[in-house]
Order: sequence, then C-alpha cells, then structure tokens
Amino acid sequence: MNALLPATAPRWQDAAGRRGRGQEAGVEQPTDAELLQRAGSGAQAAFAEVVHRHSGPLYAVAYRRLESAADAEEVAQDAFVLLWRKRRQVRLVGDSALPWLIVTVKHLAANRRRARIRRSIHEAEALPAPPAAFEEDGAVADLLRRAFDALPPLDAQVARLCLAEDVTYAEAAARLGLTEHAVRNRLSRARARLRRDLEGDR
Repeated sequence: MNALLPATAPRWQDAAGRRGRGQEAGVEQPTDAELLQRAGSGAQAAFAEVVHRHSGPLYAVAYRRLESAADAEEVAQDAFVLLWRKRRQVRLVGDSALPWLIVTVKHLAANRRRARIRRSIHEAEALPAPPAAFEEDGAVADLLRRAFDALPPLDAQVARLCLAEDVTYAEAAARLGLTEHAVRNRLSRARARLRRDLEGDR
C-alpha cells in the first residue's frame, strides 16, 4: 500500500519502512495514545508508527467488506487520514487506536458499498431495452422483458451487459464498479432466475 496520504500526514510506505525501528528488547514502546499526542517535529514520525502497527489488520477488514484491493486500500487510507486530523480529540479504547480505526473503516466501507449500489441502480434504470434481436418475435420479446424486469436491478444490469450486449466479465465489472467475482456470482444467479422464469411461462 504505497498511496499517498495528504501532505500533512506521513506516507504509508514511510510507515512500512520504519518496521522494527525502536523495537529493541526490553524497551517499553509508547502506546498509540501517547504517539498521537506528540507534537512538533516528532508528530509525523509518531503517527507513522501508528500506521505501521495497524495498517495490515485495517486493510484486511476493509477488503473483507469491499472485495476490491483498490477500494480497501483507499478506505483504510481514508481512516488513517481521519485519525490524523482528529488525533488530539479521539477517545481510544485501552490506549489503542485499532478499535477506533476498525469502526471508522466499517463505516467508510458501508458508505462506499451503498454508493456503488446507488450508482449501479441508476445506470441500470438508464439502460436501453434488450437488443433488437429479441424483438423479432413479439411474444418472445415480451417474455424476455418480463423476465429481466423481475430481476433485482443490479442483477438485471449484469445480465443485460453479459448476455444481451456480450461484454466480458472484466468490462462489466469496470462499468458497474464491481469485482469480476461479484459479476460472475450475480450473472450465475440471474441466469438461474431467468431460466426458472422462462420455463415457468412456457
């Protein structure tokens, strides 16, 4: 994770580069609370140590919720940015910043997932009807439209892209802001639903 934090905050890469620094045996390490309260020229180095301690677990939490390495990295980074900005005011649990960071990442990840869904639904509503090939037979076209309309909006959008427009999983994922794995799962579910609905209407 080498993306940049704002100019006022240290780089993730800088934090990773400090691995092992100050870890001498028998030397008591400062708590997160103590590090966050440091001021002046030592503030950024102290914050870099907090990033180093918690960036791995925080990224894992974000990735489990978003299933996207890029999104997980951005959300974890955003949480550290918020911590940097609020470092003097946050109330930590047991002098550790990790609980606060995890709660923040979960909140940010939930917001990002909701934004994905809203964007995808909006785009699905704007999609044109299935291609003209479906309109050769009026009864077939009507049957297909009803089957597509019965799908959840995001599943319908995936199905139209991959089945009607014949785009690749990768392209569909890029258009919809999903992972390829999510596209495959949604398409599989949509196919099963379409097959069931079409067979039931025969």
